[in-house]
Amino acid sequence: MMIDKKKTFQRNILLKKRKKLYLNNTAASQKILYNLKYLNNFSNYKIIASYNSIKSEISTKYINEFILKNNKILCLPAIDKTSNVLIFRKYNFETKLISGKFGILEPSETNIELLPEIILTPCLGFDKNGFRLGYGGGYYDKTFVNLKKKFHKFISIAVAFEGQKVDEIIHDNLDQKINYILTEKELYKV
Repeated sequence: MMIDKKKTFQRNILLKKRKKLYLNNTAASQKILYNLKYLNNFSNYKIIASYNSIKSEISTKYINEFILKNNKILCLPAIDKTSNVLIFRKYNFETKLISGKFGILEPSETNIELLPEIILTPCLGFDKNGFRLGYGGGYYDKTFVNLKKKFHKFISIAVAFEGQKVDEIIHDNLDQKINYILTEKELYKV
């Protein structure tokens, strides 16, 4: 129970911090796109999962457009109602989006489910050890565990403002490490 309180406290601090970063870094969403190109063999990856940014998250608009314009397959997350993990559905400029569990827009159930090679994730904060702090639902962590059980290989990348970096993210044994952190300053390999 103690760790949950610490996570909630850190989450509240990082949420306020991210709101300030969002207001003061309007060009960050274009700069992160440039840094994504530094991922080794990026051109070889075909299926990339991203997300529709909400609230004060760094915008994924330019990344999503870049993925589609470069003949890659973009998929967006949806919460599977039976397993409570994320599934990734194909998305393009013509895809109709519906409101999901938390009011986040996602492709409908009629869209093809895919297994992505790269998974971009939102976060409230990250540390140099590869831990990220999300909103507290554990959806990405559960999804990563689920994909690993299926022996599916993928690269996970947290998308964040440089200012979201902290010395240590409070974590427990359920939290999954991220492979990279993508900011407007650089692409960090963990």
